[in-house]
Amino acid sequence: MKSNIKLQYGLNIAYFAFVSFEIITELFDFNKTTIIIRLMLPILLGILYFLNTQKNSSLFYVLLGFVMLSNVLFFYRDTVLFFFGILTFIFTRIIALLIIFNLSKDKNYLHIIGISFPFLVIFFYLISVTNDISNVELNVLILQSSLISVLAGISITNYFKNENRQNSWLLISTLLFIGLRFIVFIERYIISDLTLSVNRPIEVILSAFAFFSYYKYIIAAEINENTSN
Repeated sequence: MKSNIKLQYGLNIAYFAFVSFEIITELFDFNKTTIIIRLMLPILLGILYFLNTQKNSSLFYVLLGFVMLSNVLFFYRDTVLFFFGILTFIFTRIIALLIIFNLSKDKNYLHIIGISFPFLVIFFYLISVTNDISNVELNVLILQSSLISVLAGISITNYFKNENRQNSWLLISTLLFIGLRFIVFIERYIISDLTLSVNRPIEVILSAFAFFSYYKYIIAAEINENTSN
């Protein structure tokens, strides 16, 4: 038991150590090292989940697999592979939503739609003021905006209906994902002609903490489910 706790503690430290290393590699353009770290972070989350899970959901491992693939594809900016990375990340978002819906017992779709709507308005406004994008990119942006808005709707709804550790972790994860979405959108479509060295480290921090919070949400949700049964 003690050895398992020590192992988990060490893995947590390793995860955030790799996050720190990735920030450094992004600042100094150590590209080969960056891609290795991008693979290691989902692997560490998978091991942590395996050690802590009550259900051992295969969907979460599939999600982490898509995260690894998208992390590699995002490495190839300004190529067609980057676009495939976006599509892969969309699948990641869909799987994440499926997991949340499976773990949410009381789903009020009217509340979810109502809370999702303001986020849709904001994202659609940003899309409407974006110039020089293709129809394919436009469709992808609409789909991404819709998915992140639904994620916001269900996480906020769950939190206000039942303010517990499970829903707190989900809300934290969602807010970080929304922040990441704004940063990436602004960087790619609004100030794409500017080189801001701080952008990538911020994206690394938001993404790493968002996925870690999401992992903590799943563990808390499984514990609550087992306790109530």
